[in-house]
Amino acid sequence: MQRRTFLAGAAAAGLTAKSSAAYASSAPASTLPDPAAYVATTARLRSRYWIEEPGRLLPVVAEHARHGARLLAERPEGAHCSAIAETALLASRIAFFDLSLRGLYVRRWQDLALEAANRGRDGSLAAAVLGHMAFAPAWTGRGAEARDTLAAARERTTSGDAGPTLRAWLDAIAAEAEVRLGTPDAAFPLLDRAADTFAPPDTPGSWTADGPPAWLDWFSAARLEGFRGAAEVAAGRSAEARATLERTLAGLPAHSHKQRAMTLAELAATAAGAREPQDACRLLEEALDLVGVQGYATAVDRVRTVRASLAPWSRETFVRDVDDRLRAGGG
Repeated sequence: MQRRTFLAGAAAAGLTAKSSAAYASSAPASTLPDPAAYVATTARLRSRYWIEEPGRLLPVVAEHARHGARLLAERPEGAHCSAIAETALLASRIAFFDLSLRGLYVRRWQDLALEAANRGRDGSLAAAVLGHMAFAPAWTGRGAEARDTLAAARERTTSGDAGPTLRAWLDAIAAEAEVRLGTPDAAFPLLDRAADTFAPPDTPGSWTADGPPAWLDWFSAARLEGFRGAAEVAAGRSAEARATLERTLAGLPAHSHKQRAMTLAELAATAAGAREPQDACRLLEEALDLVGVQGYATAVDRVRTVRASLAPWSRETFVRDVDDRLRAGGG
């Protein structure tokens, strides 16, 4: 990942998030985006998330979110509201997961996404936004807030239009919340329920005959395995975790750089726990190779955590090589 690009994206994100509300209220009506074009652009940006360097993509998505805030003031139709919600949610995802921005930078986009989803009466998208709102408190030890937010997300899935993929994802992230909050044993009943709920591709049973909506592209059977593997690592079930994470890698597409990097870092944690430091460092280097292809701050954070567990071997060359990679910016 190019450090300069990373910083440029972060700076642009901050400026755009901070000014969106004022921009929406002050822009002349003649500059409003065309609603149909807005929806088409949203679809293009969705696909770019998986292939483009996040520092370059965030300013583009953030600007589109600003246009959405202006369009929302004109009370557009439901489909247009959903596109605005999806765009703002995407901006928040890039900021939080890819660039490790926190606080108001992310929350402003999430608030816009929730407002747009509610305006369009899109309960499933509102549930997805609330699910993402639970990450920040879960990652910072605010357990009651995280669990309450996830409960609110689940309430939005009771109207009948939310398919099993979304409900399974909510259970999976609830399981991750328990891991982050230091209660990994509480994650496994949630993961079992997610596995029972999740519909495989041949019988999607979701919103349409083709499965979940296009915006729900961050969850799959392999990723559900990844959640379980991370919980098993946290619970000290190293042998089970290794097998689960190997299945995760086998199920992820080759171009899924972000999730593959996370999975490799979790596998490194199992090697570190087994006192196999050289193997752990090899896996950490593979994870950083993928981060170098497409930046992902969440994976770098996990690499750093696993590296810290290798302190007894800090003088070994293979550990120092990982340190050099991390000092160089993670790529």
